[in-house]
Amino acid sequence: MMEPVAKLASELVGLSDRDEYLQAASELLLKIFPGENVAWNALDAQGPSVVVRVHPRNPVLEDSTGILLEIWEDHPLVRSYVADTDEGVWSPRRLSDLVTDQQLCRTRAYREVLAPLEADRELSFLVSRPTRFSIRGWAMNRLGRDFTDDEMDLARHVQPVLRLLDRACSNEQPGQHWRESAEEHDLTVREQEILQLLGKGFTGVAIGHLLGVSTRTVAKHVEHAYTKLGCTNRVDALRRLRGG
Repeated sequence: MMEPVAKLASELVGLSDRDEYLQAASELLLKIFPGENVAWNALDAQGPSVVVRVHPRNPVLEDSTGILLEIWEDHPLVRSYVADTDEGVWSPRRLSDLVTDQQLCRTRAYREVLAPLEADRELSFLVSRPTRFSIRGWAMNRLGRDFTDDEMDLARHVQPVLRLLDRACSNEQPGQHWRESAEEHDLTVREQEILQLLGKGFTGVAIGHLLGVSTRTVAKHVEHAYTKLGCTNRVDALRRLRGG
């Protein structure tokens, strides 16, 4: 059960380019949950802005993302997430648990989004808490074959890792001062990786979860990095690496 989750984390955690991350994550998710396609969706109705990435690519849908602003609240999964106000919002959801096939076919979401994707079964998980006007997450799509209970159980393990990865991945690259300081103080790649995650607000437990190591191992790497940098806390270590 945990092997695909660990593989997902280990292969994606080092990717800082957003496009590269989304492509790699799409490919891995489609291997874990085989189907017709996987879609990354980030929608902000107030912006308004829509980002949709489909793998394998679907130019028709990706070039018609504006339609999502009109119909997103018609999607049964979106309605379910927006109506949920407690921690249950983080549970992966299976479309067939919410509506019958007959009910689904009456929605614009099916006619204008799922049908072009050649899908009538969907499994979704969020990476950030939804609001009345925004939602961000992944959707796995299939035609005629539903997601099993075992796959739902696996999705419950994958979802928190995707949340962490979404936070860890950004287009922010270590600056020249960081690279020069890291080389000067002989920091290892793993020590730098952990310090970068600490700088993004991750706890030792979360970092261990992402990297597939124990919290004790994370703490040892941090301790070694602090010793090399001649400091005793995260704030001073990051200031020394970033400059200023």
